[in-house]
Amino acid sequence: MDQGFQDVFTKIKGITTEPGCYMMKDHGGEIFYVGKAKNLRARLKSYFLGGDTRIFVQYLEHILADIEVLVVRNDIEALLLERELIHKYQPRFNISLRDDKNYILLKLKRPAPHGRKKDVYPRLQIVRKAKKDGARYFGPYPSASRLRTTVDLIHKYFMLRTCTDNVIENRARPCIQYQIGRCPAPCVYNIPDYAVEVENTALFLSGSFNEIEKRLTAKMWALSEQEQFEAAAKVRDQLEAIKTSLTSQVVSEVNRQRDQDIIGIHRIGPNVEIVQIEIRRGSWHRSHNYALADQPFPTEEILRSFMHQAYGRKMAGEIPHDILLPLPIVGELAGLHEELVGRAGRNVHIVCPQKGKQKRLLEIAHKNAKVALEEREKQHNASDQSLLALKDVLGLTMKPKRIECIDISLIQGSEPFGSLVVFIDGQPDKSRYRKYKIKTVPGMDDFAMIHEVVSRRIKQGIADGDLPDVLLIDGGKGQLSAALKAIDEANVLVGPQNLFVAGIAKARALKEAKELAQASVEHSSERLFLPSSKEPLLLSPHTYERYLIERIRDEAHRFAITAHRQSRTKRVIKSELLSIEGIGKKRALLLLKHFGSVKAIREASPEAIAQVIKVPLKMARHVVQSLGGI
Repeated sequence: MDQGFQDVFTKIKGITTEPGCYMMKDHGGEIFYVGKAKNLRARLKSYFLGGDTRIFVQYLEHILADIEVLVVRNDIEALLLERELIHKYQPRFNISLRDDKNYILLKLKRPAPHGRKKDVYPRLQIVRKAKKDGARYFGPYPSASRLRTTVDLIHKYFMLRTCTDNVIENRARPCIQYQIGRCPAPCVYNIPDYAVEVENTALFLSGSFNEIEKRLTAKMWALSEQEQFEAAAKVRDQLEAIKTSLTSQVVSEVNRQRDQDIIGIHRIGPNVEIVQIEIRRGSWHRSHNYALADQPFPTEEILRSFMHQAYGRKMAGEIPHDILLPLPIVGELAGLHEELVGRAGRNVHIVCPQKGKQKRLLEIAHKNAKVALEEREKQHNASDQSLLALKDVLGLTMKPKRIECIDISLIQGSEPFGSLVVFIDGQPDKSRYRKYKIKTVPGMDDFAMIHEVVSRRIKQGIADGDLPDVLLIDGGKGQLSAALKAIDEANVLVGPQNLFVAGIAKARALKEAKELAQASVEHSSERLFLPSSKEPLLLSPHTYERYLIERIRDEAHRFAITAHRQSRTKRVIKSELLSIEGIGKKRALLLLKHFGSVKAIREASPEAIAQVIKVPLKMARHVVQSLGGI
């Protein structure tokens, strides 16, 4: 099993068993598949057990680099969130959802006090798309059977009309629905309580059980006091039916012009996790995780500081209409609130909701913060063990805090790059990653390139005072010697008490299999070349130190290849695509993202190109011809 794939499998073992959605990412960080699960850990483990015949699953070992999860409260919310994520990211291995026709909404107009019957007595309608018409919309409903159950319950206990607008305006006597007690016949009779039942229906569909329970209980006792026992019994049955059938639903009340940020926070001792979920136009947009370690301050103080840092510099277009907080510190943010209102040019609500839909959104944010922190704690414990094991193996005097790895990316003999990845306390710190374009080395001299990159890194480290505890060089004796020469020229001491330097040599194949289907290839142990030893240090398999070294090396490879690919893409766009009249940077990127290479664009049909970049067919033919295609 590929080491990167093995790392993902190891990560899955610590993922929550809660319901939610997962996003599979490739080595370039792009999401290629989105899925949902009642049990995230069990579902993700199933990909490693075989038996899944879908085409992309067969290639996971080669393309899967990371998995991100989002936790929700139940499987229905997972299903709906999956839809939003697919719509947002358009993963290449998901069935593309072009519009909202896969899900159904319920529409309920607000009753008018006077006017035509269809307006005074609105009906519940099943629609595919929400409009800005003042009506309330509920859903979406991913299950037709669930929708039928909901509608039947409403017609049975709330007795809204089922006839069309045309029928209610022209009917002279009640229909069969009135005769069987399922409709009060507003087509013929005046129904003064109809507006109340419309409001009760809206409360039911929005999941506001507490409010509707109060209303129906009060109505039941009022009817009992009036000795209308049969009517009171009907209300009692209505209340019991609602109790057993009402489940949490995602409500779309056509507030799609309002943006919301939901803040979740969870802590374990001094370690804190904050999750910021962004809802834009009624749909999940993205989420941010903020990990704060060694924070012995009150939670309210941490949240207050976060708010000032997260929103203090936001541009007007980035400021949401509502910010939902998990703690009642709204009064302490008066200055920030005033600043946001002035910057946005409209009101901004900073609230700490105690009930209703907004409270349920906070519960989801808190759940994600809790899961993220618990998984981080598990990773920290494993990282700590790995660092202690590496300390013992290398003979260091202290547990290494900062480990760096340098790799040279040399693909097809062009555009060499040096990459530097940084691990702090056993975890990658991507904000400190650096890439170095080779400046002084002509040709393809790998040793000279290592010398240049290490020289530049050490000189900058001396100037900034942030040299690593351990510096790893991807390569064997030659690469290590080049690095040691650069460090010596900078007058930096090397050794267990100073800067420790080692070369990582990947395991060698000892016995090649004659055919792919035969016995697997045998490999040597992973090897570390040390300055003080002629023979490499062999890292035993399945140990903490080997796992950490392989993670760092593989991350350096990934980062180097990504930097090389980005540079190559820019060159291709500039040299080939941008030279075509009518093709700008945006269209060039769209073409490359869709087809993958200039060769594929050259071989594509003009119709396919026209569809991707939204140009006339004549222009698409010109693109193909300019690239030397048919």
